[in-house]
Amino acid sequence: MDNNILNVKNLQTVFHTPKGDVKAIRGIDINVSQGEILGIVGESGSGKSVCMKSVMRILPSTAEITADEINYKGENILLKTEDELRKYRGKEMAMIFQDPMTSLNPLKRIGKHLTEVVMRHRNCSKEEAYNIALDMLKKVGITNPEMRMKRYPHEFSGGMRQRVLIAMALCCEPSLLIADEPTTALDVTIQAQILELLKEINEERNMSIILISHDMGVMASTCTKVAVMYGGIIVEEGTTEEIFNSPKHPYTKSLLESIPDINKSRHTRLTTIEGTPPSLSKMPKGCPFADRCKYKLEKCENELPKHIVFSETQKAACFLAGKFEEGVDENGK
Repeated sequence: MDNNILNVKNLQTVFHTPKGDVKAIRGIDINVSQGEILGIVGESGSGKSVCMKSVMRILPSTAEITADEINYKGENILLKTEDELRKYRGKEMAMIFQDPMTSLNPLKRIGKHLTEVVMRHRNCSKEEAYNIALDMLKKVGITNPEMRMKRYPHEFSGGMRQRVLIAMALCCEPSLLIADEPTTALDVTIQAQILELLKEINEERNMSIILISHDMGVMASTCTKVAVMYGGIIVEEGTTEEIFNSPKHPYTKSLLESIPDINKSRHTRLTTIEGTPPSLSKMPKGCPFADRCKYKLEKCENELPKHIVFSETQKAACFLAGKFEEGVDENGK
């Protein structure tokens, strides 16, 4: 029996601009099972957020989104009208954005934000919506919620605003929660609290979560499966254990090597990935990581590699996937 809640096949997103087309997403497949936490990781500009906004269909009109299918609970979202999608968003699929201050109306009280969402998606009275919102603020760890409902966003700390966004997303009991860099602007302690909250929600409600981040540490502590993105494609995916213990793509390996090690001397230089990611408007013909890869072959610059499958859960798009350190010199010979 198929336990997948979301199936995406061959997703492509092109932005039509006055300077030409920008191919932001170039043929991505995503599968998310019920109760799973999928992490999507990669450097800024790799296409992580655009990928999920494409699935939600919330990109501007300049974006052209195509796919063989985007199936949510067996229904093809691509066939739905904008009105039908509005009912889906929030009720079935909810998204938490990176900056809570820009996601909340500064002129609207917190209680108003929450009750409006509840009344839009659930058939209930204003009083019932208020009680649901109040209960949800308690569940996400906001103390004295009755008082907080009357406050404005600027009266909350960054961590509290992020909790409000999580409460808003959960008010309608969605089956899939997409969290786009939910801890980026928060200090380390608050980051840990937000990630712990997401894991608790996942366990209590068996809710599927897609967590977008550039932080491999976040992936390791939170996710059950990880997809590594670069240049608008998924270069590797697998279980968290496979990705961290047996990476098969040079980019994945480079990301892992760049994680600071507290056991090393403070005088030890951090490992970095030389070069910069390619511009999505001038994507190379071959592997997008070729210019930064010390293992590259001649064909890497001219041909986009297909995925090599290593297990039911792990695959990587590299001509030397899993073998790039075995008898290969710096010239890829």
